[in-house]
Amino acid sequence: MKRAILVGILYSITVVSIAQTVIEKAWVTSSSANGLGEIDTRINTLVTKIQKHHYRNETRKLQALFLKTHSTFLHSYVQYTGIEELAKGRYDCLTATSLFADILTRSGYSYKIIETNYHIFIMVNTKDEILLETTDRVGGFIADEKRMSKVLDQYKKNILEAATPSQHQYNFSLFKTVDVDQLPGLLYFNQAVKAFNAEKWDECSKKLFGRCNEYKLPASG
Repeated sequence: MKRAILVGILYSITVVSIAQTVIEKAWVTSSSANGLGEIDTRINTLVTKIQKHHYRNETRKLQALFLKTHSTFLHSYVQYTGIEELAKGRYDCLTATSLFADILTRSGYSYKIIETNYHIFIMVNTKDEILLETTDRVGGFIADEKRMSKVLDQYKKNILEAATPSQHQYNFSLFKTVDVDQLPGLLYFNQAVKAFNAEKWDECSKKLFGRCNEYKLPASG
């Protein structure tokens, strides 16, 4: 009897873990759970509206989803912003990518998250691959093959075009797929960078070595 109860508890924990959404996984990096429920409801509403509408083809549908996500959630770009800031319309490259990953998952799309030295973007598998530049509302939906090829070539060069004294060139070239389970690690890393820039050494150390190391990031592989 005790063994059956224990198995049931373990099964329940496993089910909760499997059922956890991408945005819930990312939200673990927030200092507060406030806002998650609101974001979850707004995402479900957005996805439901898009699914109910009839589109000429899958590309049109995905583009509508891309534009609606921007108009609904992404209003002000703020570098190194936390995942909880999505509730206020503030975002950066990584938090926007986390949001899109969640929305694409709920919408049934297959996709890859690609990280480079200085950037992160999404490749969506429809009939043809489509590149999503999550922070670019106007030109971030890239379905044209020639334009996509040029953009990917630029990403693979891993060149930081507008370097500042606080930035540097890496001595390796990173172009790897990121699993959604690794997104929290990247979010913690961004928080560590933000703390470092603010000279908050203790906070930086805790984020970088205490939390970021819990996740196997592509750069460390």
